Amino acid sequence: MMQVRDLVKGHKVVTVGKAATVQTAAEIMARENVGALAVIEEGLLVGIFSERDVISRVVSRQLDPVKTSVGSVMTRNIVIALAADTVESSLRKMKTAKCRHLPVVDGEILLGMLSLRDLLQVVVAETEGKIEFLQNYMFHLPPAETGG
Repeated sequence: MMQVRDLVKGHKVVTVGKAATVQTAAEIMARENVGALAVIEEGLLVGIFSERDVISRVVSRQLDPVKTSVGSVMTRNIVIALAADTVESSLRKMKTAKCRHLPVVDGEILLGMLSLRDLLQVVVAETEGKIEFLQNYMFHLPPAETGG
């Protein structure tokens, strides 16, 4: 089974500090084309700031994104994936937590961020591979021998 460390290997880790403004964080997310940022303080993961946070904690409360810090509106109770976790276990964590982004950590080291889309792409690719195998098996069997 594939471990999530393999999915984030070589990917850029996009982070923001707690003191950054929501405006700055939104600009980073737009520039980097990501839906969430890992929030780092003194080198440690302390939260996540996502598109959902922008809508539910900033826009819906009519807060000024230029004056609001990421630390005041970030998601603090984060669910994480351990580097050795599988795609399936990570999907279960996301489903249980009702979240769409999952930081991947090895000890206290942030390895990367997974999105629900990343994990579903793996599941789809694996499923397509199984379907192809089964189709080949079904349609390429040697002819049955007739007994006599």
